[in-house]
Amino acid sequence: MHLLSAGCNFRCTYCLPDGYKPGGVTNNGFLTVDEIRRVTRAFASLGTEKVRLTGGEPSLRRDFTDIIAAVGENDAIRQIAVTTNGYRLARDAASWREAGLTGVNVSVDSLDARQFHAITGQDKFRQVMAGIEHYSQY
Repeated sequence: MHLLSAGCNFRCTYCLPDGYKPGGVTNNGFLTVDEIRRVTRAFASLGTEKVRLTGGEPSLRRDFTDIIAAVGENDAIRQIAVTTNGYRLARDAASWREAGLTGVNVSVDSLDARQFHAITGQDKFRQVMAGIEHYSQY
């Protein structure tokens, strides 16, 4: 598992009530793409076959697609998955799949749009569900 970011664009009551911080997500304190590549290689040499990318919201990293590709460069890694809030799925699913992503876990806090908004602090239920639908076509 690689923790890619502590930032998030949602403000879930149970996680990051202050949500995403102004100034964007930086990689300060988190592994660079090259460091992720080296760590993945080391774990693969010990038998690791599955990698999960997580955060905060990992897709906020500007180099997220590059990270997927870097992990996928290792032939021993058979599965690359992400845990995400799903907000960027519709926009980025194709490039993530092309880079080597094999699985997605979307945190959907409610199937009721109003309750989803109350929990996440964002009125993004329809976008998240559209992203799931879009990704399921791959």
